[in-house]
Amino acid sequence: MNNTNNGAVDMVAHTHVVANPVMRGMYPDPSWMWDKTRDEIVLVNSSFELIPGLPIHVTRDLVSWKHVGDAVNAAMAKRLLIEGVEDSGGLYAPTIRRIHGQYVIVCTVARVNEERALACGCSPEDVEGCRASQGNFVITAPSLEGPWHGPYWIAGAEGIDPDIFEDSDGAVWWTQTRPALKPQWEGQTEVWTQPIDPSDWTLQDHKTVIWRGYGVNAVWAEGPHLYRVGDWVYLMTAEGGTSFEHSEMMMRTHAPQGFAAALAVFERNIAARDVWIEPAREGEHSVVGQYDRLFEACKKNPVLTHRHLGNSELIQCVGHADLLCHPQAGWLLTCLGVREVPGDEPGELFSYLGRETFIAPVVWERNPVSWKLEGEDPIKQDNDNDPGWPVVAPGLGRLPQALDIIADDNGELRLVEIAEHTEMNAEPEVIRYDDNRLIGVRGRDGYRFIRVDEPDYTVLAAPSYALMLHQDSTHAVTLRVEDRRVNVEITDRSETAHLELGVVAPDEWLGVHLFDNRMQFLAMRHAAGADGFSDDAVLIVHGDSTQARVLGEYDARFLSTEWAGGFVGCLAGVECQ
Repeated sequence: MNNTNNGAVDMVAHTHVVANPVMRGMYPDPSWMWDKTRDEIVLVNSSFELIPGLPIHVTRDLVSWKHVGDAVNAAMAKRLLIEGVEDSGGLYAPTIRRIHGQYVIVCTVARVNEERALACGCSPEDVEGCRASQGNFVITAPSLEGPWHGPYWIAGAEGIDPDIFEDSDGAVWWTQTRPALKPQWEGQTEVWTQPIDPSDWTLQDHKTVIWRGYGVNAVWAEGPHLYRVGDWVYLMTAEGGTSFEHSEMMMRTHAPQGFAAALAVFERNIAARDVWIEPAREGEHSVVGQYDRLFEACKKNPVLTHRHLGNSELIQCVGHADLLCHPQAGWLLTCLGVREVPGDEPGELFSYLGRETFIAPVVWERNPVSWKLEGEDPIKQDNDNDPGWPVVAPGLGRLPQALDIIADDNGELRLVEIAEHTEMNAEPEVIRYDDNRLIGVRGRDGYRFIRVDEPDYTVLAAPSYALMLHQDSTHAVTLRVEDRRVNVEITDRSETAHLELGVVAPDEWLGVHLFDNRMQFLAMRHAAGADGFSDDAVLIVHGDSTQARVLGEYDARFLSTEWAGGFVGCLAGVECQ
């Protein structure tokens, strides 16, 4: 095990600077793993109501990310009832791992409207399977590119944010969070775990509640992940919800003979002392008592948060993390964060991009004070086998704005260090109908979308195509040309406004410039040719708006997550023809 990131680089090193976030636009709830079969890092993200869903990216150097596919295609989305979900519903918080030699993603489909799903042609069997599992499922594949098999509905699962963990003894554990059945305060959740049989994906034995929050009034302990580090099993959870109080907590238990043995030893020990921990319901167990707990918490919790930085910090909502150990670069963490835009009022913040994927280096440290008095002389305690606790972005205390990525001549990742911030200017990009970044959205069958990925964002649509900025089904902007006149439809909850913005030439492209909580409506002549793009372009993103005619301007705050609510970011799309 490599517990530090300061190993020697034994080949000629090349340094690349990468700005955080590494996955821009709506790439929330990241989960990743080191895949030794491919010698690559594998990352999956939530996708909510987007189709295809659960995008999978791989990288060897954290600089270049390749989209190798989506775990949920249109047929799988039908079985997962995506057509029947509400706004900000759909696929929540996947975890990706290799379990017994195959790729496994565990996930939750949430906010399903069963009546709508049946009306859209989803099968009654899948509706019933979803209900019996509370939307929790497994999909598997022999390779990342697929085909992905399933969904296997996990009967008896409860809650959201499942984790799948294969221990050193081969036992596989299903872990997730649910609302506390006997809460001590509003918003309290509990993390439970249970063995699962990967041959048929059925839960075995009984549920055991292993965590109920770090402290008094700790709410929404969710996004749990179990890891083995040496003789210890660590539990990492997000707390505070995915908004401005988001954070990451770390706990651990000594389990040299396996997690199952550690659970059994704990229960035998409390029984020998005549201690009984009341379970949440009959048939379940609990290892979270008033004074006795299986997991001890890191006294330096939270190990990651931005909530203490105040409203002047423009990276907020940091949490929902996952760890991996790279064979050369050591330990790394990925998490979500939100880039905010200041409002006019003090402390006012708005976000348009949704939750994005950030990364940071991690080291493991023990308490340097490891002496105890025996007799008259201090004796240093032997704790060389103790990994200690993770320190995220050591010396910084927050997510780094940029990273130095050091690779060898073969492009293999060797070291990740915190770098000075470097501005990364987005280059104009052409989007065609065959671009695999274009995605569909439940309820918007006539459009194809791409993620809005910068706070200062310009998108241009080819002539004759309608252009939409989409936050959710009740917050959207649509531009179209009818008889050469530009019409704008603005939907803000239950109200719809219509604007007429004048006349455009047949070869002028329509566009929107989103910036500083405003949006400008644009017209630009020969946009594709001017930027060197071919005639089959349908969208240009990050285009140069300085040469465009401004047709009008409108307040953009209704497109923000803070205004609209929910968990998603803005998308830019064109109407299919």
